[in-house]
Amino acid sequence: MNLAAFKTTIDQKLSFQFQEIVNADKQTQNWIEMLYRPVHMMGHPDVEHYFKALNTQQKVDLDIKIFQEIEHVLQTQNPHKLSVNLMPISLLSPQFRSQFWHLLENDIIDASRICIEIVETHSMPPLCSGAIDLLQKFRSLGGWIALDDFGSGFAHWELLQMGLIDVIKVANQNLQHQGVNQFTYGLSRFAESMNIQSVLEGVETFADFQCGRAQGFQNFQGWLFR
Repeated sequence: MNLAAFKTTIDQKLSFQFQEIVNADKQTQNWIEMLYRPVHMMGHPDVEHYFKALNTQQKVDLDIKIFQEIEHVLQTQNPHKLSVNLMPISLLSPQFRSQFWHLLENDIIDASRICIEIVETHSMPPLCSGAIDLLQKFRSLGGWIALDDFGSGFAHWELLQMGLIDVIKVANQNLQHQGVNQFTYGLSRFAESMNIQSVLEGVETFADFQCGRAQGFQNFQGWLFR
């Protein structure tokens, strides 16, 4: 994406959609995810192409602006837990880490009400000590860390090995492929064995929900739960 077009997009007021994450009994937990969508792409089926077209600095700049909105979203939506996506490359940015430290150390945001979702479809080099320190500080304040789209991209096993992950999220599209039942069942059992939460996202129909529950997922997210 060229610089002028990107600057025009993020200079506008950011727009978010919200999805609820319910338990296996379809009961609300007051846990929502804030989904950033460019104004001109609200409801667009190919919104992921927008994010993939961003260069490294644009991804970092966008995450910085999104995280600046967390305080406002906590106040206006008042969730028990708020999930927010984070592109992995931002963890390697001193600029992003400095901003996030500022939000935490000045009590601008309540870490215990936030779940950071590290997007697994984006590759990431090994984390530097500054990124690890930041994630450890965040969790020490009660924050959760999730691996989003787990099983479909670049699994950050080192974060699991360090005990930094609280949630894995699996895309419902994984259930649509033939012969995948053992794989998705294995992901839900893996989460259980690690004593971490599992979420099946992209649940659009009751059949999706039933299938995911049969696979052993603990939590569910999608437009079915409006």
